Amino acid sequence: MAGGRAPASPRPGGVFMKIGFLLQAVAAAGGLGNGVRLQGLSQARALSRLGHEVTLINPWDLRTADDFDIVHFFGGGFGYFGLESSSQKWIKKLVFSPIIDSNQSFPSYRFAAKLGALWPGRIFTIPGELGRQARASDLVVCRSAHEKERMIQSLGVDPHKCEIVRNGVDPPPPCDPDGVRRRLQLPERFVLHVSAYTQSRKNVARLIQAVGPTGLPLVIAGTAVPGPDLDQIQELARAHANVTLLGWQDQKTLYDLYAACTVFCLPSVHEGTGLAALEAAACGAEIVITKNGGPPDYFGDMATYVDPSDTSGIRRAVLELWERPKGDRLQRHVLQNLTWDRSAEKLVECYQRLTG
Repeated sequence: MAGGRAPASPRPGGVFMKIGFLLQAVAAAGGLGNGVRLQGLSQARALSRLGHEVTLINPWDLRTADDFDIVHFFGGGFGYFGLESSSQKWIKKLVFSPIIDSNQSFPSYRFAAKLGALWPGRIFTIPGELGRQARASDLVVCRSAHEKERMIQSLGVDPHKCEIVRNGVDPPPPCDPDGVRRRLQLPERFVLHVSAYTQSRKNVARLIQAVGPTGLPLVIAGTAVPGPDLDQIQELARAHANVTLLGWQDQKTLYDLYAACTVFCLPSVHEGTGLAALEAAACGAEIVITKNGGPPDYFGDMATYVDPSDTSGIRRAVLELWERPKGDRLQRHVLQNLTWDRSAEKLVECYQRLTG
């Protein structure tokens, strides 16, 4: 996307659209592990492959209503404060992807939203702001049935305004599992975790507590931020000789790790999708993943779900998959149904219903 714009070459018979993607500035500081940024960029590239012009909107550039047929913003919250009131001046159709990664109960989330609506301009809550932004949008795009229900039940959004568009993966390149084992000095079989692993939501300390005592090799890769969470994870890793902290790895190495691992485990407190688990599944890994949030919409009955607060349950799930022969049913499901191109096709259907 040169200059922030994905070049367009409309498909024969297709309806060409000019689409603006908007991301709050704080995402620029989120690093390579920022899932919201990854989702937006991946969907933008896939939309451009379908022949639409996608511009990554720079807030320093002035815009008019003629620039875009659709403006789609990602993440919501205070970083977009005032967007709903100013959008009529320069946006024809406004689409919102809320990206809610919260395990807060629906009733307590609803209470926080109502609290934020009691005295507009005086009391601000994130759920209250998300609700205002959703109700002011022409369409709310949710990643899962769970997220859609949260928008409807907790934030009072019109169900007819909400659509589910699942995230996806790019089909992986040819992988080299033997090469990555040699290069990183890894055993033939291991359990893998990939995430921004110092985020408490990723539950990595509990993962080490679950797998460490089993003696199974546990390999943890991803981005880490110095601080108490990293100190705790490093201390736990030092206590178990079978735990390896690899740190950040490039995307090709991650693909090789996914293909090499016996089990991929993502026991997060909550996941909207679990993009790393989707990538691992696309490379043939067996998946243990949190039951909280959107993963059941993606993995169906082809993954093993865990309660992220249950250390022994995580341990049992990993041990069970460790002993089970690998199959390709989940891999085929992901590559056939959960690619970014499929995600973009569904987005286009939603956009075209708005634009007529």
